[in-house]
Amino acid sequence: MDTALQTALSGGLSSASGFHSNKPNPVDPEHAGKNVLPQSFCPGPKDRVSFPAAKGEVKASHISIGGWSWGDKPTWHYDESEWIKIQEAWQTLYDSGINFIDTAEAYGNGESEKIVGDLVRGLPRDSVVVQTKYFSTPLKAANFIHPVDAPVISLKASLERMRLTHSVAEGMAKCVEQGLARAVGVANYDDDGVFQMRDELSRYDIPLATNQCEFNVLRRYPEVSGNIGRCRDAGLLTGKYTPDNPPPKEYRFSSYDMKDIEPTIATLREIAERRGKSVASVSLNYNIGKGVVPVVGVRKVEQARDAIDALGWRLTEEEMTAIDRVSVEGKTTSLWQQG
Repeated sequence: MDTALQTALSGGLSSASGFHSNKPNPVDPEHAGKNVLPQSFCPGPKDRVSFPAAKGEVKASHISIGGWSWGDKPTWHYDESEWIKIQEAWQTLYDSGINFIDTAEAYGNGESEKIVGDLVRGLPRDSVVVQTKYFSTPLKAANFIHPVDAPVISLKASLERMRLTHSVAEGMAKCVEQGLARAVGVANYDDDGVFQMRDELSRYDIPLATNQCEFNVLRRYPEVSGNIGRCRDAGLLTGKYTPDNPPPKEYRFSSYDMKDIEPTIATLREIAERRGKSVASVSLNYNIGKGVVPVVGVRKVEQARDAIDALGWRLTEEEMTAIDRVSVEGKTTSLWQQG
């Protein structure tokens, strides 16, 4: 399934095609300036967010480094010559205090996990937090022949690649019991799915730590739909592309024409210039101000520095409101994106 999806993307299919209008739907002005954390919340690269685990907590940086492009050739056209740049970028991030990496067994069919293992080799094991994702596609025989053991088998394979020492909920509980993982999260769940998984995991005395989904200036759906708010109540853009230089079609995770979102980009660019920051840093800081831990793709040192530069300061309430006013709601945009 992952190969089919990535092949479709690399063949020019937008991951959003056929699932929503290609015209951006502005967020209701009623939401402008809402759901923003107090200005006193200003994490730096060495500050940590705590995720609940079966035993204690997992402490990670307030930005996670996304490894989808590492080793992924169908979608991101990875080339082995990039390895040195990725190494340099990771070292820059790690030296700054950022210690959180996101990967998945589906990213490059396991190649991303192998690269993560190479990056963290030799580092103190407790100095790095790695989250990977089990892909529960029915096209993998183990997922329906042994549904309870499938997550265990998958995570063992993931750990082997990285060289790190429901029925799905039961399988995740087994992963924790066997010491394969400390915390359990989900990806792309809507709020109903989040609470169902939370309740299932609670049967094994394991808290649900995270829900990873797309949230940014061009997709505020998790916020305006109430997903983030319900989870919180329960306790639970780089500037590279322009209308004249749109991203390659296989890189697009919305179907919006660049000219239709130029007002959004222009606002981000204006704030970035005034602040002396990059558009990427401003966009990431916006997410942090909304109370989420952004996952940012990094392939070179310049992108690493943008991620680091998103920490240690805060957009003002006025700037957050200005961005909110030109933001886009977005909807479910692909088969795997429900939240």
